Amino acid sequence: MPSIGELRRRALESLSRPSYTLANTNILSLNNNANLFGVNPAVKEVAESFDFSRLWAYPSEDSDALRLRLASEFDASPTEIIVGNGSDDLLDIVCKSFINPGDVFCQPTPTFRMYKFYAQANFASIDEKVLNDDFSLRTDDIILARAKLVALCQPNNPTANLMDPRDVRRILSESEGITILDEAYSDFCDSDMLADVMESERGIDIRTFSKAYGLAGLRVGFAISRKEIVDELRRVRTPFGLNSFTEAVAIAALDNKGWVTEKIQEMKVERERLSRQMQSLGFQVYPSDCNFLLCGSPVSTDKLVGALEARGVAIRDFGSYPLLENHVRVTVGPRALMDRYLEILRPLMAEVLT
Repeated sequence: MPSIGELRRRALESLSRPSYTLANTNILSLNNNANLFGVNPAVKEVAESFDFSRLWAYPSEDSDALRLRLASEFDASPTEIIVGNGSDDLLDIVCKSFINPGDVFCQPTPTFRMYKFYAQANFASIDEKVLNDDFSLRTDDIILARAKLVALCQPNNPTANLMDPRDVRRILSESEGITILDEAYSDFCDSDMLADVMESERGIDIRTFSKAYGLAGLRVGFAISRKEIVDELRRVRTPFGLNSFTEAVAIAALDNKGWVTEKIQEMKVERERLSRQMQSLGFQVYPSDCNFLLCGSPVSTDKLVGALEARGVAIRDFGSYPLLENHVRVTVGPRALMDRYLEILRPLMAEVLT
């Protein structure tokens, strides 16, 4: 009998899923860019009135109520919207829908590492274009790649910068294949390129409730595109992508965005304060349009990240990425968490720098 290893798909032998340090009570998790300012009050609001006795029944196959609410929010048709179990689910669905084995997938680098993962898992040939030194896009190189699928993050993770909208528009209009525009962090900087995506013939705008909306644990993502593209995505997605409770919470969160607006403003204040504190400790801190800071470290990132983990703090090491040797990423949270982080970091930096 063959072993499990012998039965494995040969094309995926070199594929390894990125690991994440999960949030728990023992670790200060500043490494995954979740909203650290608390759980959206929509969760409690819905829980107090939700009919849990109906959970024996399947939810809506296509999350129709949420799609209708999103259509109103974004001035679109429900037929132009697809909901998924987080934006990761939708990234996988896009790759499944449009990638044939060997088709070219193109992305800038450094960027969100799961784009490449899902493209590889669906047998794409990967073509990465290193960003310019100022983290701007090599627009011509991306267009000339003639890729079947392109993925862009606006603003970009982990470089934290908003890409020039003119470059993004060129890629949307001039690329021959499908272009994913991931606007996961757009709420933090009031960026919105949905109109440009919808004007293009092959754009897909992907968004999430995991960042500004503080609902990462419930896994809600959605994509907006032309109906003919959404129809293709619906062909391969599994039914019942969201459970009934999660769908109700997402709708409630959209109906009352005051909490989101308030927490974004708090984050911006703490982001500026944390930036100054990190600079005072010798870090090179880049401007940020997101809820995190990219920082050049004055010491080896391996040494820094390992020492912090030993003290119960998790930040993200990007030292192996192009342009980011000795760089780390730190999620911004409320003042109490940032003070706790700095109280651990300060003596550590004094120790490793002496």
